[in-house]
Parts: sequence; C-alpha cells; structure tokens
Amino acid sequence: MGGFPLSVSMKKKILAIESALVRIEGAVVFTVLVMLLVTLALQVISRFLFEFPIAWTEELARALQIWLVFVGAAIGMHRAEHFVVEIFMQRCNFPGKQVVARMIDVLVVAFFCVLAWNAAQVTLHGSSQTMPALGVSVAWSYSAIPLGCALMAFHFAMAWIRPLDPNRDQQEAEMIKGVAE
Repeated sequence: MGGFPLSVSMKKKILAIESALVRIEGAVVFTVLVMLLVTLALQVISRFLFEFPIAWTEELARALQIWLVFVGAAIGMHRAEHFVVEIFMQRCNFPGKQVVARMIDVLVVAFFCVLAWNAAQVTLHGSSQTMPALGVSVAWSYSAIPLGCALMAFHFAMAWIRPLDPNRDQQEAEMIKGVAE
C-alpha cells in the first residue's frame, strides 16, 4: 500500500509547495522568537533597572507567544514530532499497521480542521475588541490559532501523499525526501 495515488510530477509540485511553506513557517518562528526575546528583555530592563515598566511589552509578549506556539507546532507536525503516536507505532508490530497510521492521520486532520474553523469564528467574534496597551485588535493575536491549526492539518494531510512504506518504492521515496528537505 503506497501513498496517495498521484503522479510523481504532481507529488513533486505539492511537496515543493509544502517545502516552501515550511521555510516560511521557519522564518516566521525565528522572527517571532527574536521579537519575543527583545520584548521580554525590554520588559525586564524597564521594570528592574529603570523601575518603570513599559505597559505594552506584556501584551506583545503574550501575543507573540501564541504565534510561536501555533506556528511552531505546525513545524513540529511537518517533522512528525508527535512523539506519543510515533513511540506507539514504533513499539507495536501488527497486521494493518499502515492502515492504523493513516486512520490516525485522518482523525488528526479532522480535529485540526474543526479546531481551525472554531478558532476562526472566535477570532472574527473578537475582532471588535482591542488590546488596551497596544491599541490593536485581539484578532491579530487570535489569528495565530486558526492559522496554526490549518497548517497542522495541512502537514498531516501531506502524509497521505508521501509513501506509507518508503522501502516499497525506493526511487519515489528518495525523490520525495529530496524535495521535502
């Protein structure tokens, strides 16, 4: 049983899109992490050195943490770093193991799609509210949740395109691995 039945050229294109998306996600996570570190350093310096805390640093740090968690989690999904499932699948050997793995992927994709939809509704509902110190809509902060969940669903769905058993078609597996890296 191989991956999702697509032509090799279509898989290359789709995996190239995923690869570009992962690079963008990595750049976002790096940028957010740097901004978070600068914001928190500014907060600590202003609070403890100058004894005059800057009000907006706490709000910005909270918003950046949300972005860091959800976009970072999407990168983790791309790397298949959902360790509990991975440990279970490595330690168990039974007939139909690949089918169970795909069923888990379907459930995970469905879960993150539902979560993304609900988070988008909450984001839209909260868009009229503003963060008092920053003076921007809370939707700016909340939008990381539906985006991150949609990215997580996408990365799990990409598992359907990759071959289930890389040893089954070594040439295809190497082609996909080369494009995805």
